[in-house]
Amino acid sequence: MSENPKRVAVIGAGVAGLSVLRNLTDTSKNYIPTCFERGSDIGGVWVYNKNTHIDENGMPVFTSMYRDLMTNIPKQLMAFPDFSYQPGPSYISRPDVCDYLQRYADKYDLRQHIKMNTFVQTVRPNGKERDTKWTVSYFDVRKKDEVHKEVFDNVIVCSGHHEKPYSPEVDGLDKFKGEVLHSHNYRIPEYFKDKKVVILGASFSGQDLAVGISRYGKKVFLSHVKDPLLTVLPAKVVEKPGIKHMTESGVVFLDDTNEEVDVLLFCTGYRTHFPFLSKDVLQINCQRVTPVYKHIVHIKFPTLFFVGIPKLLSYFPQSFEIAKAIVAILNGTVILPSEDQMSDDAENDFAQRKKEGLDDSQAHFMGDGDRQWRFNKDIAKMAGLDPLPTSFQRLWDYVIVQRDHHFLTFRKQNFDIIDSDKIVEVQ
Repeated sequence: MSENPKRVAVIGAGVAGLSVLRNLTDTSKNYIPTCFERGSDIGGVWVYNKNTHIDENGMPVFTSMYRDLMTNIPKQLMAFPDFSYQPGPSYISRPDVCDYLQRYADKYDLRQHIKMNTFVQTVRPNGKERDTKWTVSYFDVRKKDEVHKEVFDNVIVCSGHHEKPYSPEVDGLDKFKGEVLHSHNYRIPEYFKDKKVVILGASFSGQDLAVGISRYGKKVFLSHVKDPLLTVLPAKVVEKPGIKHMTESGVVFLDDTNEEVDVLLFCTGYRTHFPFLSKDVLQINCQRVTPVYKHIVHIKFPTLFFVGIPKLLSYFPQSFEIAKAIVAILNGTVILPSEDQMSDDAENDFAQRKKEGLDDSQAHFMGDGDRQWRFNKDIAKMAGLDPLPTSFQRLWDYVIVQRDHHFLTFRKQNFDIIDSDKIVEVQ
């Protein structure tokens, strides 16, 4: 007698959600996936919305995408293994990425599984047993009063982590009479025409926004507490140490220099956020999500999975590999360890990170050295998969160096991955 098909809820139709849908529908087992996407189209964070706080349906804007964004890694590291980009440059625009994701969904007929304009309100376990089913409550954002509930055998969370902005406390901010905003609400550089702007945070988004704003703004002060940047920046961009405090009309930096500014722009990242899961199911403490095994599987309720908790990695191919691992677990070809063993593994991973110099907030950070590739090999070993090719790591490492040293020109380079071990730069 054949098994009854499992009903699987997928939350989010961005890169992670599409990875999951593709793998759920490309296996011999029978699944009935339902993907809940709160946006009006496929693409998740890559879908541009000119609104910054409230959208056309009266809902909080979840995307942080700005109009002129170009990718900061080449498209060869932003592709699914079973679908190629259109020919052209390695670094591509936001619309190009959106187009790729939507063509991918069409090629594999994934739209039939997606409920667009759908907001997930709560995801609750139906019991305390490890194989519990889940009740998902949701509504159409155009009909908020009509709340629906459905029961699923499994839930796979693919909602990303670029929705809840993090802004650190800054002394004197309440006195500052200029404008204060977060990069989450940045859309176009023309908005800053003839303004003096101080940007707090100099990771990629801080540098990218500084370069864009400098084309229109009067002056941009790029403030951070890291070592001095290794790259040349536009003449209008001045690198400064961290902020000591704000005044009514400006900013005092840690070196006691001060500048008059019109805008303070936080480029300080995001908080991990799963508002549909209650605190008795999932805890987030200083950015660490618990109880989760391998950054993927809920330890107490292993019918709940996550794609997208790890940060700073080549997330298209990595998400696809994680999705494959999850489907292998659902298929029964991978048997998870006991609850105690999974808890020990998670604690050991966290302790090892601390030993390697990462702080409490970096429990899921993958952006240093070869960490993301070690993670990939670990997942591949667990699920009986081949790890990502060595050429991916080599291209990633090369690009990071180029980006750090040549921020204004690194996107002019083009690449080709020849095989699992070799990359070449092309004209």
